[in-house]
Amino acid sequence: MSITARELAYAAKTQIFTRDFRHLLPVPRFLIRGPFLPGQSRPKDTKLKDRIKYWNIVPGDFVKLRGDSKGTVHEVHKINKLTNRVILKREINKAGYVPDAQSGTGVSVPYSQCQLLVGKYEYPPEGSSTDPKVQNVFATRLTMSQPYFNRKGGYWIWRRYAVNTSPKLPNYSAEKFSSIRIPWPKTTAVTRPEPSAYDTVEAVVNEVTYTPPPLPSTLMSPAPRVPSEHEYITSLSKPEKVSLPRESPVEVNLQKELSNPHGRAKKQARWQAHQARTKALLQEYIQAEYANLAGRTRREARAEATWKWQQRLAQDRKEELKRRWRNRGAEARLERKAQRKARKMAKRNEKLRNLVLADEPNQFVPSSSKPTASA
Repeated sequence: MSITARELAYAAKTQIFTRDFRHLLPVPRFLIRGPFLPGQSRPKDTKLKDRIKYWNIVPGDFVKLRGDSKGTVHEVHKINKLTNRVILKREINKAGYVPDAQSGTGVSVPYSQCQLLVGKYEYPPEGSSTDPKVQNVFATRLTMSQPYFNRKGGYWIWRRYAVNTSPKLPNYSAEKFSSIRIPWPKTTAVTRPEPSAYDTVEAVVNEVTYTPPPLPSTLMSPAPRVPSEHEYITSLSKPEKVSLPRESPVEVNLQKELSNPHGRAKKQARWQAHQARTKALLQEYIQAEYANLAGRTRREARAEATWKWQQRLAQDRKEELKRRWRNRGAEARLERKAQRKARKMAKRNEKLRNLVLADEPNQFVPSSSKPTASA
């Protein structure tokens, strides 16, 4: 198994939980080499041995980049498990910031450059200040519990802990220090606004505005009269002038007529039906040959039946091609071309028959064309 082209194109995801480990599959080289259209970016991936299996940094988390002396906090927007990169949102530069799904995305950084935010902690006052100092604490090293599969949600889940932090926690003691559990980010529920004057309320949508006409209960009942096209059109504009029969049959289920016949499922169903017909036809030929062996062995009879079956398939194929050739208008076009050619030749012959040469000097009439005395 390998990564598909669709999975490679949509590798950057916003899912929090891990539903599968398909990101550990190899990527076909032809998807990386191209060729690509002008302006299309070349997809990237990392080696299989370098890909991260369990991601502890997911969309919705807050991280800091290693080496950033300012300690700017970023929110994770997407993660790309094929390239081990994290796509960040814009930076948080004011208090009371609420993550917004519509905020613009930032740069793409490596997973190893991100430090996960553990929380805000109070530190003792510095210098002459008497107020405690509140600082962001980031995890410099993470660990996790044994992962298990949540059958109800359909994803893998585990608990993540911070082993080392930066800065060190207040009242830090190596003997008393224990791992700090970092909860997973919560997904915001989708809120539906109240319907406005331009929206349709639910009661109007669920209102039944069509009742199917009653059909005859038995097949012996007379068939109801179907209104004509003129009556139907008139009833739409002037319903008081034309009264349509209530018992007229109306087709309600039109999914077969209105569905796309060129879909993959329809093509597959037609192909399976064709395969079933060819197999049934082969069995008919074999049974017919077995019924009349005429001194042949069953193996010889089966071989002859198979040959007749192949000839039948070839003949059916020719007839099918001829039917398609006729249906697409090639036969009618050929007949029109022959008729046009015949008319052209008839006009040419008529023009030659009506041709009269004027009497001019130096004209010679052949003897074979001179009238005889008897004539």
